[in-house]
Amino acid sequence: MQNFRNILYYLAIILCLALFAGCGADTQDEKTANPESELIKGWQEYDSGNYESAILAFERILNVDTSKEMASDAYNGLGWAYLSVSKNAGLNQMNLTTSINKFREAINRDKTNSDAWVGRACALFVRRYTTDDFRNTIEAINNAQQENIKYLYRHDYDSEADLHALKAQCYYYLGDFDGAQSEVENALAVEKENNVALTVKALLDF
Repeated sequence: MQNFRNILYYLAIILCLALFAGCGADTQDEKTANPESELIKGWQEYDSGNYESAILAFERILNVDTSKEMASDAYNGLGWAYLSVSKNAGLNQMNLTTSINKFREAINRDKTNSDAWVGRACALFVRRYTTDDFRNTIEAINNAQQENIKYLYRHDYDSEADLHALKAQCYYYLGDFDGAQSEVENALAVEKENNVALTVKALLDF
C-alpha cells in the first residue's frame, strides 16, 4: 500500500513538472510571436469586422520588442478597433475614450502615421463634447495631410474628398460657413458625388 502511495506521489510530481513546462512554453511562444504576422492578422480581422480578435492581435504585438513604426501601427489598429466597437455598441463612451487614447499613443510613437491622425480626427468628431473637439478634428486632419501619405486611405475612408468633407462638417458646426464652403468645394473637386460634402453644401445653400 505504501509503495502504491509513493508511485502516486511521484506521478503527481511528474504531472506538475509537465504542467509548468507547458506554461513556460506558452510564455516563450508569446515572447517569440511574429509582430509582422500579428499586424497582418490584426488588420485582416479588422477588415472582416472581427474587432475583438483584431484587438487581441494588436495587443500581442505590444507584448514584444518591436520597432516604433510597428508599435505605432499596432496602437493605431487598437484605436480603429475600439472606435468601431464603440459605434457598434451604441456609442460606448469608455471604448470611445480608449480609442482616442490609443490613437494618441500611436502618434506619440510615430508622428508621420497619417492613418492614426485620421483615426483621432474621426474619434474626436464622434465624441464632439465641445467646440474644441471640432477644432482638434480639423487640426488632426491637417496633420494627416502633411505627413506620410503611404498611411492614408487604408480603410474606413476612401479618398482625400472624405477628409475635406469631414473638415467641412466641423467648420459648419463651428459656425465658420466660409471655411465649410471652401472644404465642400475641395471635396467635390476630388469626388463630385461625395455624399457628406453634398449634404453640407445643401445645408449651406438652405
